[in-house]
Amino acid sequence: MSQTFTYVFTDTSGGTVNITVTASATLSDTTGTGPSYAVTAISGSVNGVAIDGEVGAGGVVVNNGSFIYDNAIFTSAANGASGSTDGLDLDGLYFSVNGVDYNLWTKNGSFILANTNNLPQTETLTLVSTDAPCFCPGTMISTSRGDVAVETLAIGDNVITTTGETRTVRWIGRRVVSTRFSDPLRVNPIRIKANALADGVPSRDLLVSPDHAILVDGILAQASALVNGVSILRETKAPEIFTYYHVEVAEHALILAENTPAETFIDNVDRMAFDNWDEHEAIVGETSIPEMEYPRAKSARQLPAATRARLEARAGELFGATTAA
Repeated sequence: MSQTFTYVFTDTSGGTVNITVTASATLSDTTGTGPSYAVTAISGSVNGVAIDGEVGAGGVVVNNGSFIYDNAIFTSAANGASGSTDGLDLDGLYFSVNGVDYNLWTKNGSFILANTNNLPQTETLTLVSTDAPCFCPGTMISTSRGDVAVETLAIGDNVITTTGETRTVRWIGRRVVSTRFSDPLRVNPIRIKANALADGVPSRDLLVSPDHAILVDGILAQASALVNGVSILRETKAPEIFTYYHVEVAEHALILAENTPAETFIDNVDRMAFDNWDEHEAIVGETSIPEMEYPRAKSARQLPAATRARLEARAGELFGATTAA
């Protein structure tokens, strides 16, 4: 059994590096520095040029006691050979682009990409995304043919917006998440309990990724900003492997997920964090989607005090408990 996940970076010149890694689901100590998951395949692109694949065999190359690469991924609780960066433990991925070998590793909290034919020429990468705002499987989306589970939506389906209009689905993003490799604060779903926002909103518990925005009191509030520990909380026991879905229409819109106004996907670099981002390039091509003109709250401190107080009071009425974010 194997698991696949994606990293997206930008370089200093504004280029994009996206790397999809397939790794064993079984821990082993191939590096001699502790349990890790051996990488079995690498794909993606560096500034638009496709990665040829993983370089080398056996998982580890050591030169005079120093790692050249190890093609292994460590759990978020382990440091591995080079250390942990941003909740991702990624040490010495080694791959080829147009016949030139590259090494990607972590150093002092940064990601470094080097052409191994000329190691002094290195570049620091900025991690853009390892996740993307999405719905969990089983989330019911309002469509012209009734409520449909998000994982069964298809391109061409008509979803219903909060204004009662329909919009045609033009792409559905999918991203498989492995909690073994991830920071739970970044990837574990947020549970918005039934009626937490208003009567019938949500109609059932709604689970979304932390960055997925919900319209609350005229504000696009990312789910993580709404957490109060009672009516809206972080899932602490997410499945070891699960899939997020996101729905794209021709514009940034509000559709109904469990009767809750939730944003559709915005056309930006986060798309490349999806396992099927290349499908979008083939079906839709290059696009630009302006964001709706709502203020956005990305963190709890950006959520208006009146909204937080209203939700906390509602949590007390529903569950008889004091909130604790």
